[in-house]
Amino acid sequence: MSSHTRDRIAAVLKDDSRSKQDRIEELLTMREDARALQRAGTESPMNEDEDESNGLQDIDRALEKLGYDEVPEADEDSAATL
Repeated sequence: MSSHTRDRIAAVLKDDSRSKQDRIEELLTMREDARALQRAGTESPMNEDEDESNGLQDIDRALEKLGYDEVPEADEDSAATL
């Protein structure tokens, strides 16, 4: 995962000016983006950065820190789960 992504996660977690729900929503958006990159990487060689695929774990940990522990339905039921 790039340091930019790590920095973004840290900034979201530390941003007490926003509600917890706003921060969770931003992390969920980041998670969707990371999953899209993973899917694209499996379909073509366009994404060769292995570290980006590890971003999901860091985002999931950040979501847990904010008290969000629901696994999106798409992750459980999708045939494309990575």
